[in-house]
Amino acid sequence: MIWKFITFFVRKLDPEIAHKITIKFMKFGLHPRLNKIGIPINIGNLIFKNFIGVAAGFDKNAEVINKIHFLNFGFTEVGTITPMPQYGNPKPRIFRLEKDKAIINRNGFNNLGMLEAKKKLEHYRKKFPVGSDFLVGINIGPNKDSKDRFSDYKVLAKNLSKFADYISINVSSPNTPNLRKFQNKENLEKVINFVKDGIETSKTFNKKLPIFLKIAPDIDKHTLNSIIETAHSQKICGLIISNTTLDREINLKSKKSDELGGLSGKPLFKKSTDILSQANIIIKNNNYKLFLIAAGGVSDSKTAYVKILCGAHLVQLYSSLTFEGPLVANQIIIGILKFMKRDNIKNIFDIVGVIDNPKEAMNIAINGFKNQKN
Repeated sequence: MIWKFITFFVRKLDPEIAHKITIKFMKFGLHPRLNKIGIPINIGNLIFKNFIGVAAGFDKNAEVINKIHFLNFGFTEVGTITPMPQYGNPKPRIFRLEKDKAIINRNGFNNLGMLEAKKKLEHYRKKFPVGSDFLVGINIGPNKDSKDRFSDYKVLAKNLSKFADYISINVSSPNTPNLRKFQNKENLEKVINFVKDGIETSKTFNKKLPIFLKIAPDIDKHTLNSIIETAHSQKICGLIISNTTLDREINLKSKKSDELGGLSGKPLFKKSTDILSQANIIIKNNNYKLFLIAAGGVSDSKTAYVKILCGAHLVQLYSSLTFEGPLVANQIIIGILKFMKRDNIKNIFDIVGVIDNPKEAMNIAINGFKNQKN
């Protein structure tokens, strides 16, 4: 009950101040310490004790990695980290849409830069080496005013790969001008090769470090096909679907819904899940070996189950921490275990991507496979 009260209180503050307070609370150990409940899954050579993780954007500067696992997450993704420190866009730049359980942000990769992140990652890895039970992804992106954004990706991969269980390439933030152009085939291939070069020249022992691409939900099927073909040909581990959306066609009730920036939270669920489902179908039809991480609108066990049924091997959340509080991952895991028992599922991997239609997947999440078949 106390965490519900704290969540309610923090939500009364300015969103950016609330986030800073949350990070400080966690640094000082003022957070729940939950009994570990896990649903393990293996992604290539990565072993996740729990398939739910924190999305990039929460721990931008790698400050609370050693605290997040107390909340029953199986992994976290720090960043987005840029080579040089970056203030980001002018404030105010985060808007909480209470009635919609959504957030609009136009942060613009605000972070302390690569060297500060590197210090924190070095400190963390002394106690918890790469390959520990709690996995860490590092999300990288270019500086807004960079003269060579491709080289930014390379220098980040070179300096940070040593500390990563996987690298996530951000080519989809709507708040850095022209960044989404990096999703076209020629640019995407170039970005991936620069990241691979960075890994090759880094001090990491794993020169085949898994690479994920974080893509936008605001793409058509042709672009999605092109991204998947590029990921396959470049032997990328998988995709993170998706980043925030610029779409405002969704029926939003809150006053600040017309603010510029990327929309996340509950209203993003349908759009991001549609793209996830399309990606899953393309991958299955072509027999590609690509893993999918789902982000966008996950707030409870039903929405997480739908993501899995539509192709997600792993699920990330962020906005629901704001609205549901620090117990949200624990609640989702408990709910998923109940669904698995109801549906007689022994291994979560057995149901990844078995449904091609998100509406059908939601019906199964609510009613179970048996009732769906009947």
